[in-house]
Amino acid sequence: MSTRLAAAAALVLFVLGAVVQIWSPRVGLTLMLLGVMVGLASITFMQRTLQRRLIKHERLLGTLQRSVTQGTNKVHRAVEAGNKQSGKYGASLMRRTQDVNDRLKHGLPAGAAPAASPAPAGAGAPRPAASAGRASTPEVTNPFTNETLATMLTPQRVLAVGGIFDPRPLPELTARPWLPGEVVPALERDRPDLILLDEQALRASAVWSSATTGVGTALMRELLEGVSWAESHKVPVYLLRSALPPDVHTAALRRSSAVSLPLGPEELEAAAGAPQTSLLSHLQEIATDRTEGHA
Repeated sequence: MSTRLAAAAALVLFVLGAVVQIWSPRVGLTLMLLGVMVGLASITFMQRTLQRRLIKHERLLGTLQRSVTQGTNKVHRAVEAGNKQSGKYGASLMRRTQDVNDRLKHGLPAGAAPAASPAPAGAGAPRPAASAGRASTPEVTNPFTNETLATMLTPQRVLAVGGIFDPRPLPELTARPWLPGEVVPALERDRPDLILLDEQALRASAVWSSATTGVGTALMRELLEGVSWAESHKVPVYLLRSALPPDVHTAALRRSSAVSLPLGPEELEAAAGAPQTSLLSHLQEIATDRTEGHA
């Protein structure tokens, strides 16, 4: 309502100035300039109102996404618990079935123990059961497990990734997107495995697009605070550069402690041939394609 009133006032001042200019050019020109300034102020106020609404809706979407993720994790844990319980009941039923088959095979009534087989001729006294050492360890088998040394050392888990990026072209992960005014609190709360900042997604974001421009100094300062927090907490930060021309604050982000992708020969050589994760491989491919396309 206030925006409409400001626009109407600007129009009235402009028209009034145009009319007054016939008799008094100086006063008329002043009124017209006031009308233009009021119009620009109303447009600026409208943009800020729309930006606040977009931030509010994106916060609601982030909250909804976290709720859905938590609910999915609870369902998975419940299913795993049910599978374990079913496995226990199945094993117990198999033992009882085998016991009944053994009794029927020996013709024994229920509750009677099968007779021990006679000792072979020449056998000595029965050996006492071992109470220590390897001989005392019972043989335990589990046909349902497929664990190996590699899987126990590097268990498969979904990475939690914070920052500003598009998760669609990436492998399975739990996205923790950043929102203006909540970067450091979100890092304290979520504790992600790594942070990814994509300049292309940053410029396409409805709430972060002005971070690299001259009017987005506060937003860029908040991004750099998040990178500093990650550096102090030993959380890796990767930066995907954009092929677009640099803006006012682009250099500040690139001079931070974030690791720019793709990794060069020196960084790959320092890894001593260690295998890369699926996520890092995808990021390397995206960064390489952008670099080659920009070249």
